[in-house]
Amino acid sequence: MTRMKLLGFLMAGLALVACGGDEGDGDGGSGSDIEGKQLGALTAEEADGLCDDLRGQTDSISKEDECEAEGVVGSLFGIECETTKQACISAAEESEVTGELDSCGASEFTGCTATVAEVRACVNAMVGTIKALTCESTLADIGQKPAACAALEEKCPAFFEGEEEEDEGEGEGS
Repeated sequence: MTRMKLLGFLMAGLALVACGGDEGDGDGGSGSDIEGKQLGALTAEEADGLCDDLRGQTDSISKEDECEAEGVVGSLFGIECETTKQACISAAEESEVTGELDSCGASEFTGCTATVAEVRACVNAMVGTIKALTCESTLADIGQKPAACAALEEKCPAFFEGEEEEDEGEGEGS
């Protein structure tokens, strides 16, 4: 099982609501004037700005944080956490998490009634969850979506559809 598959289910929710792209000035969504606006009502410029802001939040996940999370997920499969973490840290490759965050924009928000503030709160909570993981963390520590994501899941269920399909696929046998 690859490193990203192990980390994938943990990051699925984050990857579905966060976005990437290093271009753009980022001012389209950073102002508080859009905090109460629904995602589906954002202009293309506002959506791009929000995506840049969310990307900034996810960029705060260090390689060590990512590797610690990978170790925790690996331990669920009987792989020693600290060994997995150290191998990850020693790997020369760049983080693949951000590569999964490159689909973001107004078209991704179509039909979503969650507000900008709600998506920011969810992403912030998910980032916090990942940063808080240690090799002593348990399945319960990573198995639940943060409470801050409840509104987003209810108002934008399409964001979490891929996660549910991945969970079903893993349960069907390999």
